[in-house]
Amino acid sequence: MVRIAVDTGQVLETLSPDGPAVLVAGGRGTILRLANGHRKRPQRLLMFGLDGPVNGPEAGAFDLINHSFPVRHASRPYVLIGTDPAEPHTEKWVTAVSADGTLRQLFAHSWVPAEHHFGGPAVEIGRSPVHAGSVHRGQELQPGGAYVVRRSLNGSVQWQHRADHPVTALETDGDTVYVACNSGSLTALDAESGAVRWDTELQVEGAPTTALSLAVTPHGHLLVGTVDGRILECTLQL
Repeated sequence: MVRIAVDTGQVLETLSPDGPAVLVAGGRGTILRLANGHRKRPQRLLMFGLDGPVNGPEAGAFDLINHSFPVRHASRPYVLIGTDPAEPHTEKWVTAVSADGTLRQLFAHSWVPAEHHFGGPAVEIGRSPVHAGSVHRGQELQPGGAYVVRRSLNGSVQWQHRADHPVTALETDGDTVYVACNSGSLTALDAESGAVRWDTELQVEGAPTTALSLAVTPHGHLLVGTVDGRILECTLQL
């Protein structure tokens, strides 16, 4: 991992973690979390300040399928942490990380206690998280097993949108939530109600493609990063 000065491009710091890791950012906080779910050993978060990384709180094991929770427009770092050290992929909680490293459990990731939910992308709208994930029954994803849900900070469901294919990216402008799925679909949901505003299939010169990242530009367009290495600039449909 390399930290680079934005204004000059100068490399300020280089860090080689002990294995694969993910960056978790929110507000002024940046955290490095090691991906070591197969070891099931508790790991500490690495917290970054102006003086470099320091050991943060113990956050449990992490794997990309269960614990993935990248939050766009986050006011603070959020992580998924399992409450059972022996089975860290189960009973996960959405947890906020304060500037001093304190972990604050907000609500259970699965709002249906009997269901096991896999992690996915998220966005924050006024401290209200909207997150995507999937529910597997058996070995395969069943129809309607993927979802986007808006939660309050006490965990109650404000709305949910069901889909047949896992979500690859979420983005919002505060009024609309944009949802990309691995099927190639791109859907716009009303941020307040979850109602579908429009739905389309991504194509480039007639060839289908899939979005892996989304970003709303200051002038109201949507940037779409695709699986085949393109960046598309799309005019948003109203």
